[in-house]
Amino acid sequence: MFETSAGLISPFDRYGYPFLLALFVGGMVTIVAAPRYRGLAEVIVYTGASMYFIGALFSFTVIQADNRIYTVANTLQWMPIMYVAAFVLFRHRVAILMSVSIFVLAMLPSVIILGLYGPAYWDMTVAGLLINAYTAHVLILIALSLVAVLDREYERAALLARSMETAALTDGLTGVANRRGLDQVFTGLSKKPGVTVGLILVDVDHFKRVNDIYGHLVGDELLIYIVRHISDQLSATDVLGRWGGEELLVVSVGVDYDGTVELAERIRAVIFASAHPVAGRVTVSAGVTVWTSGTPVADALRQADKAMYCAKTLGRDRVEAL
Repeated sequence: MFETSAGLISPFDRYGYPFLLALFVGGMVTIVAAPRYRGLAEVIVYTGASMYFIGALFSFTVIQADNRIYTVANTLQWMPIMYVAAFVLFRHRVAILMSVSIFVLAMLPSVIILGLYGPAYWDMTVAGLLINAYTAHVLILIALSLVAVLDREYERAALLARSMETAALTDGLTGVANRRGLDQVFTGLSKKPGVTVGLILVDVDHFKRVNDIYGHLVGDELLIYIVRHISDQLSATDVLGRWGGEELLVVSVGVDYDGTVELAERIRAVIFASAHPVAGRVTVSAGVTVWTSGTPVADALRQADKAMYCAKTLGRDRVEAL
């Protein structure tokens, strides 16, 4: 409205502004009404807006009009929005490619005019305006590209750090928590005193015999097999970890004594009812105790260990609780 009342609006923009308005409204309606087409709508809106800027610069740099300085400056000052939008909407490489392509196409009319007519085609004001604007655009593109590259490197470093942390807390053979991972679980629970935590220490019966008869590879496969069966019995809040050797520890948060014993019996029964393809039927002995967070967890772990050895002494393939 300001440009119209001031007589600054160009013939190109008399049609260009309604086109942009229809483009953005159509894109917003599509995104709201049909979210699955959001990506396509964003590409169409972005491409259409880019074509407007490129077409405007072709028109404003070629046509000798009274308001040309204003229209060229107005177009060039709004163009960086398209560069920023590219880095918001698209992935880094695509964003760099699209924004640089728009910049090159936007420079094309000036290059053509310069090649055909020389610098005398423009007065010094327009020429200086174009040089300064294009220089600013180059600096903006470099800055955005550097930010994108740094952001990508940060994401890569963060992913690597998460992977290394996960590896440090995970048993390489079974994929469950290792001793360090379990210690971290206990540290976290210790910060919330008064929580009831069921502990089940599971030991594979006659595991050494399996290794002696079938070899350590089969022994490793058996541990993975046992872990899979135990995991199937656990809830989303339970944690399973390899405590050491063939000993596995189940940490069941918020489960009382009876619930922990019931879970241990279910684990024992499931393993007894199955048979490993090579080692055949195996059994486990389990020791159960309940730990209250905020108290020394080492005492509870000694109780679970004592209960587990009691189960072995009493004939194996059983659950004992202390």
